[in-house]
Amino acid sequence: MYITFQTSSPKLTIYAGLFLILLTLNLNGQTDQKKNWEHTKVVYTSSDKKKTIITNSLPKGGGIVNHNGKEYNNFIFWTNVHNAEFTPLDIKIKFPTSIPFESKDSHAKVVIPKSPMTIDKLQEFDYGLTDISSLLNNESDELKSLNFRISPFKNNLFYSVVFIHKTKWPVRGEYILKDKKLFYKITAGTDVVVVPCGGIDFKLNKL
Repeated sequence: MYITFQTSSPKLTIYAGLFLILLTLNLNGQTDQKKNWEHTKVVYTSSDKKKTIITNSLPKGGGIVNHNGKEYNNFIFWTNVHNAEFTPLDIKIKFPTSIPFESKDSHAKVVIPKSPMTIDKLQEFDYGLTDISSLLNNESDELKSLNFRISPFKNNLFYSVVFIHKTKWPVRGEYILKDKKLFYKITAGTDVVVVPCGGIDFKLNKL
């Protein structure tokens, strides 16, 4: 960005110089600012006093994917699960093949890609996830279920892609923990659905 000032006044020249300095600092500040893309971050405590921290992202995407003659909008989310205890944490996630909304014409499908989500992809287009259409049309690109163990005071970061037929806006997706049962909440405009999708289990044995 180039701005040229032409003036014969020394005072105006000084003011112009100060203006350029402030403008440069402001532009650099805007460039350096990075959005964290967090939607919710909640500390959950189970009945046995074990703590888990779940961070759910805002969506990226929104494009259309065709599947079996229907159009679906896609919304890409990431979730970070933090084990805040001294014992390992096992998590199991599995979604039904279709999730209906109250409106019978609208339904959703949640897919967990095989591609790993990493923190360096946070600012990338679609969080770095590519070939979105294949997740709905090629089952080999998706995980039927997600099972992983988180070591004490460690994190696990993963994608969840929500496909919605006849969606409303805005769309949000988040994992919710109730004691040791895991649920996924999808909000699409005024439509809200909460579906059981798995659970967590703190292991008694230490690593």
